[in-house]
Amino acid sequence: MRVLRTLAALGTLALFAGCEGSIDPGQMNFEPGAGGGEGRGSGSGTGGGFVFPGGGGTGSSSGGGVAGSGGGNGTTLVAPNCDPEQYRGMALEQIEAQFTNTVYPTMIRLVGGCQSCHLPSAGRLFTVKSDAQQTFYEARQAGYFKAQPGSILDRLVTTDTSATMPRGGPKWTQDEVNAVGAVSCALVAYENSGVVPADEQFPPQLLQPYTGPAVGSYDNSFLLMPQLQAKVKAVFNDDWKRTGADGGLVDNFQKNLSLFGGVDFQTKFTEARTATPEFLLGLDALAPDVCTRAVGGKTGPFTGLDPLAPIVDLPASSTRVYEAEAADAGVVVSPATGAATKQATGYNFYTNGALLTTVTLPAGSYTVKVKAKPTIDTAGNGPKVEVKFGSQSAGVMTFTDTTQLTEQSLTLTLAAGGDVPVSVAFINDYDNPPLPPAPSGDRNVFIDNFTIVGPAGVGTGTTRETAARTAINTLYTRMLYRPATAAETTATYGLLKDLTALGTQGEAWGGVCQALVQHPDFLFTLPPSFEVTTGAVHQQLLLVDLALRLTGRPPSAAELTALSGGTKTLGDLVDQYLAGTEFRDWYFGRMRLRLESLGTDVTDEPARLWTYLAVTGEPFQHLLDGDFGVDVNFNKVARPAEHGKSGLLTMKGFLSNKPGLPHYNYSARVFTDFMGSIFEVPPEVFDQRGTATAASTVDPKSICFSCHQNLTPLAHQRLRWDDDGNYRTNDPVTGAPIDDSDRGLVPSYAYKGQGLAAFAQSAVKKEAFIRRTLNAQYRLLLGRDMRSSEDERDVYKQLWDITASSGGNLKSILKTIATSRRYQRLP
Repeated sequence: MRVLRTLAALGTLALFAGCEGSIDPGQMNFEPGAGGGEGRGSGSGTGGGFVFPGGGGTGSSSGGGVAGSGGGNGTTLVAPNCDPEQYRGMALEQIEAQFTNTVYPTMIRLVGGCQSCHLPSAGRLFTVKSDAQQTFYEARQAGYFKAQPGSILDRLVTTDTSATMPRGGPKWTQDEVNAVGAVSCALVAYENSGVVPADEQFPPQLLQPYTGPAVGSYDNSFLLMPQLQAKVKAVFNDDWKRTGADGGLVDNFQKNLSLFGGVDFQTKFTEARTATPEFLLGLDALAPDVCTRAVGGKTGPFTGLDPLAPIVDLPASSTRVYEAEAADAGVVVSPATGAATKQATGYNFYTNGALLTTVTLPAGSYTVKVKAKPTIDTAGNGPKVEVKFGSQSAGVMTFTDTTQLTEQSLTLTLAAGGDVPVSVAFINDYDNPPLPPAPSGDRNVFIDNFTIVGPAGVGTGTTRETAARTAINTLYTRMLYRPATAAETTATYGLLKDLTALGTQGEAWGGVCQALVQHPDFLFTLPPSFEVTTGAVHQQLLLVDLALRLTGRPPSAAELTALSGGTKTLGDLVDQYLAGTEFRDWYFGRMRLRLESLGTDVTDEPARLWTYLAVTGEPFQHLLDGDFGVDVNFNKVARPAEHGKSGLLTMKGFLSNKPGLPHYNYSARVFTDFMGSIFEVPPEVFDQRGTATAASTVDPKSICFSCHQNLTPLAHQRLRWDDDGNYRTNDPVTGAPIDDSDRGLVPSYAYKGQGLAAFAQSAVKKEAFIRRTLNAQYRLLLGRDMRSSEDERDVYKQLWDITASSGGNLKSILKTIATSRRYQRLP
């Protein structure tokens, strides 16, 4: 296997590609070697000397010397002698300074340097950072300065063309190799002085302030399906269960499980963690259903609201007079030219024509008055005047009093308000037909003015619109946990009016509700409006996120009131949540997913253990070194002695579905889940799996070694547990006793000893395990891993210290995260 990357480096060595450096050999000496330099085979050393097994021969060292025999020639680079005594008392800071001055400059040079292959973005375990100090401490923590296969020194001096570095040359000079040896030897002296091992310390490089570029990632999470369910239940008091065609009850969340990316641990075991097109399709089914029911029943966010109350105000009745001669005031004569003459007080129409204008009118009942004087024909027939609002006719007036101006009126009802074209038209012109028996004489009309009065009734002022806007704000507060802004209220009121024009008013309110269900503030755990709010509303939205992340539901009205009223702080509410069964149940669900439970009592036990530790405050190290089980009621129970202090590592629910030798699934999952390593099997390794043996995987010459230096020893430590999670002391085929020690397969293996308990006792001390466990808590509250090597190194140090002072209490860790400036998005 080849390790592509690791979340927390733990002495897991990967192949180098193109790494070089420059050095100051100091007091280091080197020997050309008799007949060639390094060997590859077996070797041993005492006194701290560098030893690389001979290639086909043997190698040995005593008191710091290096010797090898095998193929090669006298010009081959060799590892220098190491006498730790000459570095006794040298501080770690001094060793780092020596690396910075003598090795790092060569690593970053353009020709023969390391950066072309080992930049942080290259996906390799060994990386050359832009900062020498960080490069040194990370390489030390990962074991790259140790005298072992795969180390920097080994890659520089090896004659194995598949492993030698820099790949393709030019090779480093012997002086440059000696500089690396000097740093490595100084570290041997330092680590032999009784200090805490490098992989069990807080990374020293992370104690320095972060000086890199700002990280602009958006820390928010789309609702998970159970959080959506809880939010719908809280906001609408609706579980979205409906009566089906057969009369039975249909759970529509379960029916749409795949669309929402949910899990039921029966048919679906993998959760969608980001917004998907399918999730939005699910919302298209959910929103109309729950909103229609809430509007119709006046329930959920519509409790106490009247969706059928009028939303548009009736204006007070007004009188508008339009003088016929006032063409320049908006009254137009049609036709514009022809038989109409403007008088001092009106228009004289002696052919058909009309006065036109456009008036903004609300819906309602109107009276139109026309003041005119006619010219009638000899038969006494007077001119006719028709009044229209748009295409809607109010009727026709006939004027016959030729002695004076008279006023007549018509009424009509305008169904929809808006800009209304108004027409007052003379429609029956007549002028001396040439032949009898028709009466002779001219028929014309003089129009003085027309008046529009209405709408009839008493106006409502702004009371209806104000009530509608208040209801809109209530919906925002109940559905999005914040008031609407002025702009949102105006836009939503406009939407409400538009939807009312297209259907019923109840349907219009349902449409507004649907829009809010699909609003980002409804769909993210932390409403995005958090970024633009302040004060109490700002804190209230943060509480929405906190409650969803710690209990899986939004905050209750009482919790919101306690926070806004000052009777409880955010920290108080964190304590309240962590003390409740809702937290236990939510955390358990998260850990079932984290540990890939199959939903049975047996496969749930590892998640129950993790949950038990979170609820009780027992050290999280008991994940791996606990000596007890946890029953279905989350009670601690004793278990057989053969488990020892091995936590979940020997639980049947964790062992099953993770085959051991001759496979390495179990080992890979342990290192991935708890030590942060991620493994990949490239094609060239996959091709060798049919013939590979456990012994061949730990051969330093093997391409498998970089991963299997950890995987294979752990697989042997698990041998007494079969793939079904049963314990046995003798081989079921041969009857021979099973040796479940690491068997000394890899001298540098950091978890030596017999059985999985021995592995656990070492693993729980490792920085990688601590960081990985802290990240699981960090992900619970921020939806991502901590940027521990970047701008959140200060948070990591704070959590590291809390881990030490609280004895690994997960509640203390979660509260520290929840009350941190990072979680609260403070500068």
